[in-house]
Amino acid sequence: MIKQKFLSVAAAVGVALIVSACAENPSTETNEKATSAVHVSQQVEKSCMGCHAVDQGGKLERIESVRKSPEGWSQTIARMERTHGLTITDEEREQLITDLSRERGLAPEEAEKVQYWLANKPSYAEPDPKNESVAQSCINCHAAGRFEAQRRTEEEWKNLKDFHLVSYPSIYLNHRHMDWPQEADKAIEYLAKNYGVESKVWDQWKGNEYDVSGKWKVVGFQGTKGFYLGESEFTKADDRYSEKKSVKFLTGQETKQLNGDMKIYTGYMLRSHYKQNDHKINGFYNVTSENLIKGDWSYKEDLGISGEETYYKVQTENPEIIHSEPRAWRKGSVNKVTFYGMNLNKLEEKDLNLPKGVELTKLTAVSDEQLTAEVKVDKKAESHMFVINGGQAAVHGKFTVYDQADYLKIEPSYGVSRMGGAGPMDKMSIQYVAYAYSHGKDGKKETEDDLKLGPVPAEWSLLPYPEGAEGRDDRPYIGKIAADGLYTPSVEGVNEEREFVQENVGSATVVAKAKVDGKELTVKSHHITTVPDYVNNIH
Repeated sequence: MIKQKFLSVAAAVGVALIVSACAENPSTETNEKATSAVHVSQQVEKSCMGCHAVDQGGKLERIESVRKSPEGWSQTIARMERTHGLTITDEEREQLITDLSRERGLAPEEAEKVQYWLANKPSYAEPDPKNESVAQSCINCHAAGRFEAQRRTEEEWKNLKDFHLVSYPSIYLNHRHMDWPQEADKAIEYLAKNYGVESKVWDQWKGNEYDVSGKWKVVGFQGTKGFYLGESEFTKADDRYSEKKSVKFLTGQETKQLNGDMKIYTGYMLRSHYKQNDHKINGFYNVTSENLIKGDWSYKEDLGISGEETYYKVQTENPEIIHSEPRAWRKGSVNKVTFYGMNLNKLEEKDLNLPKGVELTKLTAVSDEQLTAEVKVDKKAESHMFVINGGQAAVHGKFTVYDQADYLKIEPSYGVSRMGGAGPMDKMSIQYVAYAYSHGKDGKKETEDDLKLGPVPAEWSLLPYPEGAEGRDDRPYIGKIAADGLYTPSVEGVNEEREFVQENVGSATVVAKAKVDGKELTVKSHHITTVPDYVNNIH
């Protein structure tokens, strides 16, 4: 009886499926039309269609319902290999990342907001999420950049929730203080609305690609070493570029020669791999126009050794200032300033649109790439930030008129280093930098009109954390801070010399002292040394 009933139900279901199929596919011609186009690329079809079918809308399931960065697609492919048995060569993997990033990537405006995440910038403090459900159900486990660096349909955001429940069942225990599925549903509603797969900026960008061939000027900043200038040349071969770059620090006059291999993804994401002596360096850059590239680099073996760079396309027509030292000019004094750039022999005072109370009293050409100047600022000039573009000159960046340096800040404000180096896991150092600030017009600290004056040389030291606590001092074990602010953590593993903690983890208070405008300033921040990043979910 049961068997007969089962067969009857099965027959009914079979008829229903046939009717449904006929209704959804009224003609073979229509179905063939929906599946005739290449889905993303031939390589994607070859490697992915064994598992991912074409849906009723003619799209490749899952894949054509999301958009990601090259790093995001690389991670997805690695998961397919690790958990689903995908077998591909290195060349096929690279082709998949290239094709998926081109057809299902991020627009420049979308990637700019998560550059810190894509470049894996250390000790970066994200702003709090705007949505409370996202903060409660997502941020307890990972940074917001992880989901903000992708776009999904509403169904795919829901699938992501299911993926978490299946892959990480302990999520219930980790969030036992709330109803996680219910809170996640609220987060999904917000994410689907604000990070949906459809985007005007993506539609406008898709299919475009910059060509960075040629010569460029480079301006960079590395914490603990300061600003540097350099020259670069890109040479294109097939779908890749090679780069030769030479840079020189303004303080200490240290020079570096780098040779790199790179590729552009999504038409503007430049990913670089350099060699400099014994170091391997990874670069994460975005081409923002035909004449500008901006991004970040870091050592492969130590993500904490990093820097920021801006490239300016070499041109011979008009004067162009790409860097100035200093950018903050004090009121009631004559400030000695050095301008760096291109075609500066052509620069005239009338090309600089200076604000009221600011006067250029002397301008001397050192070379076509460097000018020295004296800038007189009246005591009654307005304290503010401004640009000085004017005439035929292009002047990059903002300048500041200020009354006096009032306090310091340390960046990063909360440093997180990671021990390593004894085994397969690398250390992650921290480059601490002290910045001077002025109170601004209202004369109050930490208000919106405060003026950031720039990095200043400082004397660095460590104090116990918490200060004044008796009995425990982590400083002898967790690492050391150098005179230039570079904090290097200790190696991982058991340290038998410690009483209460076996490994070289712990906390300290970082202290920076600096003399700015004749004024002694001191600031403190919190530092921790923790375990290696055993589960690096970015790359």
